[in-house]
Amino acid sequence: MIHKNMFKMASVALSASLLFACSNSDLEETAEASSPAQEIVESAIDSVLTYTAGDEYEEIENAETIELSGTEADYASSAAVLFEEGTLTIKAGGTYVLSGSLDGQVVVDSEDDNPVRIVLDGVSIQSSETSAIFVEKAEKTIISLEEGSENRVADAANYSGTDDSDEPNAAIFSNDDLTINGSGSLTVNANYNNGIDSNDDLKIISGNITVNAVNDGIKGRDSIAVKDGVITINAGADGMQSNNDENMERGSIAIEGGTLNISAELDGIQAETSLLISGGDINITTGGGSGNSSMAGGGMWG
Repeated sequence: MIHKNMFKMASVALSASLLFACSNSDLEETAEASSPAQEIVESAIDSVLTYTAGDEYEEIENAETIELSGTEADYASSAAVLFEEGTLTIKAGGTYVLSGSLDGQVVVDSEDDNPVRIVLDGVSIQSSETSAIFVEKAEKTIISLEEGSENRVADAANYSGTDDSDEPNAAIFSNDDLTINGSGSLTVNANYNNGIDSNDDLKIISGNITVNAVNDGIKGRDSIAVKDGVITINAGADGMQSNNDENMERGSIAIEGGTLNISAELDGIQAETSLLISGGDINITTGGGSGNSSMAGGGMWG
């Protein structure tokens, strides 16, 4: 269910199909937006969303190749890459191609203003203590899913030291802007809390992405943008959520295309300020929406 009090403007174009299930019953609706309405929504999306360099998938050039193997990592000696006790830390902007499997964590802690691009090329990252991928600090991080690759990340069922909002609470967690692109696949199993979570803007440009989360599936505090791709979410709370309630220009979700299949125990899509849809196939099944939440009647659930 989508919160009406959080609906600033929403329109479904290109024969996008919306499927809502409230109180475990399905209601299917199909709406076609008129051309003027389509233009209004596209204009509204342009006003809240800006794509920048690196958002679209780019061919790999001048990359650092890192082969992961259990608790080890094989890579060329570089001041930009550190590996210690199962933690791979990226310290500078650039492109890093990861393959193999890691019993540990990938951390981005960049000391410059250049984007960090992590290319997942057949990788499995499993953490038994915390998040699988943690962007602690970076101007911008891009996760690229290499063509034909199958990638998996999973976090621990219990974390330590997660009281601070800057500490990870998701299988993939970023303190800064995060973009996901490419044509490969990514499966995220979030055993502790959220699946993919950014404290800033989260953009999904393309890819075949599956998120299984005990809490929220995909979360971008300032905004979520979906341009294309196939996204499947199974969430114990909200499917997608943008919850910045401190700035009326943020807390938005913009969907321009792609296929979204969302199954959520609470809200399918929850936007604090605006939900803008100009295209795509969106299928949502919920377990009763916010009315079934333990926070119903107050707080962020409305």
